[in-house]
Amino acid sequence: MINTKKSMVLKLMIFVLCFAVMAACSKAAEKPTESAAAGTAAPTVAPTSAPEEASAEPAPTADALKEVKLTFYYPSNPPGPDQQLVNDEINKYLKEKINATVDLKPLTFDEYDPRMNTNMAAGEEFDVAWASKYWLLGYQGNVDKGAFLELTDDMIAKYAPEARKNIPDKFWPDMKANDGKVYGFPVYQVAAKTKSLVIQKRFVDKYKLDVTTIKTYKDLEPFLKTLKENEKGIIPLGLAQNSNGFFTDPNILGTDGSAIYYKKDDPTFKSITYTEDYANKADYYATLHNWYKAGYINEDAAIVKNINDLKKKGNVAVGIEFTSKPGGEADEMNINGNNEVIYVPISESYFTGIASAMQIVNKKSKNPERALMFINLLNTDKYLYNLICYGIKDKHYTQKDEKYIEQIKDSGYAPNVDWVFGNQFNAFLKGTQSPDVWDRTVKLNDSALVTKSYGFSANGDTYKAETANTQAAKDEFATALETGSVDPKDILPKFLAKLKAAGQEKIDKEVQTQWDAFLAKQQ
Repeated sequence: MINTKKSMVLKLMIFVLCFAVMAACSKAAEKPTESAAAGTAAPTVAPTSAPEEASAEPAPTADALKEVKLTFYYPSNPPGPDQQLVNDEINKYLKEKINATVDLKPLTFDEYDPRMNTNMAAGEEFDVAWASKYWLLGYQGNVDKGAFLELTDDMIAKYAPEARKNIPDKFWPDMKANDGKVYGFPVYQVAAKTKSLVIQKRFVDKYKLDVTTIKTYKDLEPFLKTLKENEKGIIPLGLAQNSNGFFTDPNILGTDGSAIYYKKDDPTFKSITYTEDYANKADYYATLHNWYKAGYINEDAAIVKNINDLKKKGNVAVGIEFTSKPGGEADEMNINGNNEVIYVPISESYFTGIASAMQIVNKKSKNPERALMFINLLNTDKYLYNLICYGIKDKHYTQKDEKYIEQIKDSGYAPNVDWVFGNQFNAFLKGTQSPDVWDRTVKLNDSALVTKSYGFSANGDTYKAETANTQAAKDEFATALETGSVDPKDILPKFLAKLKAAGQEKIDKEVQTQWDAFLAKQQ
């Protein structure tokens, strides 16, 4: 009888224990389900290996950390009225994960560089900011100024190991500055460029445009003429200060930020201003000016700062996109007044590296370790990433299924800069994006042409004054030429003369010397 009672008690204890475990599991399941179902599963990438220092002591848990407040600056479209509401929701989650809160500081693309330069010059103790190798908050220049904190292998292994494991090792050298050290963490996404025209599909369909016939910018002219003659209130070709670059020579893929062309099959540098290639550019300027006079280009092209401000009205038939990543048409649709668009490539895809978008830790940050833990979460935690990208479920977007969402129009939160916040392979899918979009992106990264110039970055220490002077000349003339607003017969000679007087030849000579040294190391 005693044994029977013991047996019953034992069974009862087991039952209670099982019930407690089930309750705990149920409680865990109350966490945001987006964490597990934020779009597609991560794509298959090349095998990676953590740095040798990955065996470093793990970061402390949230319970062992004192609470800190971080600041995160990033470029964005103007914030909506629910910016603070989303920020508060993010902070609830961060408190639980790393016992921190973050003050989100979105800045428009136009104000980002001037404001960040001012912040750093004033010694502001912000923590994290978005930066780029050649664009906003330029990487090497700020490394040279001592503005960014070095992220050592030990730091990354301790505070951002999961995010590091997501980056294929073959891409990691792209993050090294001229001194061989790393000062930023990449926002892993498309790492290849394909310059494309962005054309609203309704006009392609209406006028039966055969997009396969468009190989260069000049092939676009008959279509622009048709639009001008038949579509009242529509801008055939929308241009602005930040949309320059229709010119595409099949042998030229890009520049390194020093205004020097890369040749695809020729390891010789060609200056953008002092070679026979510039004759082609002169013809390009003349074509744009003719289009401008014909009314194909918006009259205010030279003074509109951001092309997206123009596109959002939905009346720009054709624009340009320098990256045109797989699935990017969905974002372009949002930008173009919810009009469906198609990409028409006018250049070959070439590998640009992973340093085009990154997050940096400010050298003045009081909490660099926690800042890196925050960066780790942005690049690995699907719930946090999708929360900062799209806002709150059922308020700012609806969940169509485990992969797709539909953003709610005029919801109060729609930054539309997924590529700023973190690893884009953790994103929900939207609109017409195909289910395999992230796998296609990985394949593009792996298959894009790697130019002879990949890995080269000119050190401008010896021509800082010339860089500033030539930039002043570009500010005065380049945008007007690139938008067709002025006659190149009058303006181009003045531009070239001013570049020469500002020291462009010295820049060319110095970059050529560095390029020769770079090539010698590749032998």
